Amino acid sequence: MLIDSSAGTLSGSCCWHLLENLRASGYRSEQVDEVLLTHLHADHVGGIAPGGVAVFPNAIIRSSKLDADYWLNEANEKAAHDFLRSICEGDKAALRPYIAVGRYLPFDGEQEMVPGIRAIPLPGRTPGHTSYAIESQGQKLLVWGDVVHVAAIQFPDPSVTVEYDNDENQAEADRERIFSDAAKSGY
Repeated sequence: MLIDSSAGTLSGSCCWHLLENLRASGYRSEQVDEVLLTHLHADHVGGIAPGGVAVFPNAIIRSSKLDADYWLNEANEKAAHDFLRSICEGDKAALRPYIAVGRYLPFDGEQEMVPGIRAIPLPGRTPGHTSYAIESQGQKLLVWGDVVHVAAIQFPDPSVTVEYDNDENQAEADRERIFSDAAKSGY
């Protein structure tokens, strides 16, 4: 299982090292059964299909249905600011080969994805931004996607937002809630 996939080649040839890093860790892309996406911004989804070619031939790709409904919608793409329009285009290019063979399966809300991994909606970044709580042997890790962008600024002041936040007020509330919960629960 993989959570997020990098930008792939959507940010140019400089940044595409996912498959190389998987191999260095002793894994092949064919071994990945499922890719969970925190949200459908290009820097998280582009690595599933750089250049429009699926690199995880056996994987099911999962993301929030709210994100799919928003980012894959033609009307939203046409109405989007220029800096967001490229995200829609990148998402479609990355997801297209998986949609074509029925291996893109969006999901709704908070739910257990597989035993020990739970999807937690945090919709401030994007309409369907999702974090994944991984629990095993009494320990918990929260893979939180883009809840925080600049740790040195947003940890002391969670009210600071960035231009790509879909709902700045919700993004701030998400950060405050997750920070509080992590501190209280010790993960």
